[in-house]
Amino acid sequence: MKLIHRLIIAATALLGLWAGLAYQVSQPPAASGYARTVLQVAASAHDAATTGVLVARQQLRDHLTDAYTTTAYDDAVRAVAGAQQKLATAVAPDDASAALRDRLVPLVQDTVRDLSDAAAARDETTLGHAIDALGRTSRQLNDLVAELQANSRRDGPP
Repeated sequence: MKLIHRLIIAATALLGLWAGLAYQVSQPPAASGYARTVLQVAASAHDAATTGVLVARQQLRDHLTDAYTTTAYDDAVRAVAGAQQKLATAVAPDDASAALRDRLVPLVQDTVRDLSDAAAARDETTLGHAIDALGRTSRQLNDLVAELQANSRRDGPP
């Protein structure tokens, strides 16, 4: 076999391998993988909202320094922002996954807004409203996390 034939065969095989890899990488995740991502994002948002409630309650009682309070809110907002970014980069593979995402996105946005409100509160009334809002959001996220965990146990590992 001539050298040129070998090179053509090798180039064709390499091109086929590259095309197969590109196809695999460009595919959206399976529904179970996406559900796992949604669960992680919901859990992160829930943890941040719960942290916000705890910090705000202690702030209301004057049990925290300003530096600690600022850092705690900042860390919670950063955690939610990272989770929000993770959700934004994941592609919903089907309509059920898109519906799940559409349920979660407003709760994540509420968490960021409520944490920002708590961090910016300058009086007890405003801080009390932020505590109530964070508590409501935290409960809704907790319900969603419990539902997703129950579905995960029912459906089994991916």
